[in-house]
Amino acid sequence: APFADLIGLSRQAMVLAFQFGDGFTNMITPTSGVLMAVLGVAKIPYPVWVKWIWDILLLFVIIGFVLLVPTVFLNLNGF
Repeated sequence: APFADLIGLSRQAMVLAFQFGDGFTNMITPTSGVLMAVLGVAKIPYPVWVKWIWDILLLFVIIGFVLLVPTVFLNLNGF
């Protein structure tokens, strides 16, 4: 987390932001082998999946933002 040190955030906040971003993008990235395999087994076309997951993904991003705000502004450093 050297980037967190560089911009003045706690390392925990930076790692949490990375984990949120990674988890959210893995639900929609067409290059994810796991996602494509599951969609293939379930016989769900990718465009149908994107149309269905878009609203839920937006909700998750908003919840992630709300959960991330206290760690940034209250300078919660963890343990």
